[in-house]
Amino acid sequence: MYWQNLLTYPLNFVFWRLRQMLGTFTSLTFWSVVFVGTGSAFGYDRTDMISYIFLTSFLQSFVLSTLLNGLAQDVYTGEISNTLVKPIRMFGVWITQEIADKSMNLFFVILESLFLFWVFKPQLILPPTPQLLVFLVAAFLGAVILFYIMLLFGTLGFWTQETWGIRFLFFMILDFTAGKLYPLDILPELVKKVLFITPFPYLAYSQTQLFLGKYSPTEVVHVFIALITWVLVLAGLFHILWKRGLKEYGAVGR
Repeated sequence: MYWQNLLTYPLNFVFWRLRQMLGTFTSLTFWSVVFVGTGSAFGYDRTDMISYIFLTSFLQSFVLSTLLNGLAQDVYTGEISNTLVKPIRMFGVWITQEIADKSMNLFFVILESLFLFWVFKPQLILPPTPQLLVFLVAAFLGAVILFYIMLLFGTLGFWTQETWGIRFLFFMILDFTAGKLYPLDILPELVKKVLFITPFPYLAYSQTQLFLGKYSPTEVVHVFIALITWVLVLAGLFHILWKRGLKEYGAVGR
């Protein structure tokens, strides 16, 4: 049903996917130019960097895509009442919608990647099966982290209508701190340490490093401890704020 709803206005969806593909195309073009005449830059060779860009494209469609951008608006306009009065769980609705959205995005990002692969003809690095499984589990945990972050933004709707600016600022910061535009290890050491106090590097950057085999076994353990910790912290914070918000909820306009 979600797919049918999304494709009711196919031109919007086509432009959305075109925007995503152009972003990947721009990054691939930029880094291809950087490696002209040089074997390596910032600790990466051309093969590693092109693999990194393709990986971030995949992670952007799986981890960083979400349907929960409008949750706060549904709350403060009273739209959420339509679901609250039904004999279904809100949490189940959100999860189902996210799965539908991510599965469609993944289908199209595979098609887009095949086209970009044909254009750039890169030599991609494919890890051993155990390493690939570790990457997929980390990507799933990253998606869960973003899921709870967006739910937390949704709870703001219980107390204020001014949520668009906060979400816009969040996604702007995310572009520079999650590793979407460049590997975070090219940044100064102090900046990296500050960033790793936040959950942002665990939404894309850490997953790419796992795929490329840049982490030692000890570092892999630390990454998963951080991923699980952020999931638990954000989940606990959301459930506290959601329960308090429901007590304040006035179903405005309903």
